Amino acid sequence: MNPNSCFPKTKRSLFQPVGFALGLSLLAGCVVEPPPPRRVYVEPAPPVGEVVIVREAPPPPREEIITLSPGSRYVWCAGYWRHDGRAYVWMPGHWMRRPRAHAEWIGPRWEVRGGGYFFVGGTWR
Repeated sequence: MNPNSCFPKTKRSLFQPVGFALGLSLLAGCVVEPPPPRRVYVEPAPPVGEVVIVREAPPPPREEIITLSPGSRYVWCAGYWRHDGRAYVWMPGHWMRRPRAHAEWIGPRWEVRGGGYFFVGGTWR
């Protein structure tokens, strides 16, 4: 037995693997995983070519909280009122991915035509 050691050689050699395993387990706790991918929910746009004409004006647009963008290729599409044949229904704003770089989103809107309100769907330009 070594006079400078508190433990006999056999006990000290047992602590070395335990210390090594403890050190590895502490380092394993430092591994940083990337956050899970964000999910973006997109409301379907009205079918292309659909004609909607309504006699009464749509309500004023609602105020919306614009959430954090999921990426640089996404554009905020503001909410709008659509008409389901009986009443106006609010379609909330959402993020939409550009189909190509620098594409510009022209949001849906209601235009006054012939004494009624005519729905013009959104489109990319």
